[in-house]
Order: sequence, then structure tokens, then C-alpha cells
Amino acid sequence: MHFKNILVPLSGAANSCDTMALESAFNLASRFGAHVNVLHIKIDPRTAAAFVGEGMTSTMIESVIDMAEKEGLERRQRAHACFDAMTASMNITVVNKVSERRDPAAPSARFVEMQGNSEDVIHSYGRLFDLIIICKQTGDEQISNALLINTALRETGRPVLLFDSAQPKTLGKRVAFAWNGSVEASRALTYSLPFLQTAEKITLISAIDDLDEAIYPEAVQRYLTMHGVKSDRCEIDSGNGKSTAESIMNAAAKSEADLLVMGAYTRSRLRRLFFGAVTEEILNNSPIPIFMAH
Repeated sequence: MHFKNILVPLSGAANSCDTMALESAFNLASRFGAHVNVLHIKIDPRTAAAFVGEGMTSTMIESVIDMAEKEGLERRQRAHACFDAMTASMNITVVNKVSERRDPAAPSARFVEMQGNSEDVIHSYGRLFDLIIICKQTGDEQISNALLINTALRETGRPVLLFDSAQPKTLGKRVAFAWNGSVEASRALTYSLPFLQTAEKITLISAIDDLDEAIYPEAVQRYLTMHGVKSDRCEIDSGNGKSTAESIMNAAAKSEADLLVMGAYTRSRLRRLFFGAVTEEILNNSPIPIFMAH
């Protein structure tokens, strides 16, 4: 199992996030022989009129639309320039169609442009990829970025890799896997196998008192063994005075993990919330990249 078809949305924002996302995606594409679909979503400038206040004249509305169109063009140009620069500097073959790939083991990429609301586009377009890669943004881009991340996680059924700095080819050398026995965690387990099968160390983090015996970490270890993967266990204490998110991140740090894998937006069916309430906390505070599945 490998990541062969990767999606990377580019916002075209005037920051370094698109560059970091592409560098990370192309590094993984080189490692797994994958094709990277680089998607820029251009917002229809006419939708900007929906956000203007009442009482504005038609001239004022046209001015708002013109400004939105200009910004959209600037974003599109930045996104495409970033794509051109990164494919050239990293020696990535650019193709217009996947069928044009001559070497299936070599990385390739194409630039795709669509118009519409970013959440609506990702909602459907993102469902046929092995992995969606998104760079976490801050400042003025944070709200739209958060909406994109939530849609990718909740609506596509695909795993999402999140980070705030460029990631090397070796990402996932030491993996921390937060296991709570949920459907979402089970999906994350299967989706992350390309990382797990090439990792040097895997640590299963769990709160044992929240698990049925059938889904104890030992059962996860047996599953991984069938895939040729060895793993260690780490139990977190639900009564240590720290939030679940803090406990997970602390355990990941102690294991020297460079990647955290977990289910997203999960509610424990037993005594308390284990993941649902902490997904956002980990998204906002994790110092290492996060691989999530819902």
C-alpha cells in the first residue's frame, strides 16, 4: 500500500505556506512514486456581493466585485508561480493528464484550477485521493484555512496530513499513534500503513481504561504484525490532571515522534470524550505534523 495520488490545495496567499505544502508533497511523491494534484480554487468574484451590507449602491457593489476579482487573479498568479518554481527546483515532471506519466515510479504533478467555494469544491473533488496535504495557516488566512481543513477531514472520507513547516522525505521515521478503538482511529490505522510500514519506531498511545478488551493495544499490535510492522505501547493516565490532548502530545514527545496519527472528531462510546473534544486542541497546538482520518 502506498500513497499514489496526492491532493494539495494552494490558497495563493502572500505567505510561505503554499511553498511549504508543495515541498512536503513533492518530497513524499518522490518517496512513494506518487502523482500530486495541485489545486487552486478561485472564488467567483460575484459571491463577494453576498457579503456587502444593505444600502450599498450598484456602483459600490461593482467596486467590491472588481476588488475581489483582482485579488482572485493575484492569488491565482502566486499559486501558479509557486507551482512552476517548486516543480523546476525539485525536478518534478509536470503532466496535463495522469495517463501522460511515463514512469509510474517517478513523482509527477499537475496544476488544476477550479472556481467556486473552497469547502464545496474540496467536499467532492477530494474524495478520490490517497492523501490530502494541507499547510496550517495563521493570521488573515486562519479562518478560511480552518474551514478547508474541517471539510477535508469531515466530508471527503480521505486522510489529511497537516503541518506548519516543510516536511522532509523521511517524515514518519518515528510515529506516535493515538489509539482509542474508534472507527475513526481504525481508519487512520489503515490509511497510515505507508508510513507505519517504513517507520523505524511506532508507539501506540492509549488510555487503557477506556477500551474494551477486544480493542486493546495488543490487538492493534497483532494487526500491525500481519503487515510486517512492530510497535511499542504507551498508556496515558486519564487522572493525571492534564487534558487528553496534552497527554497525547506529551507521550508523542517522549517517544521522539516526528508524526502523530489519530482519528479525528471522535466521540468515545464509553465514559467520556476521548478525541472529539481534543481534535481542535491538537490541531492548534501539536508541534509535529498530524495525520488524521475521520
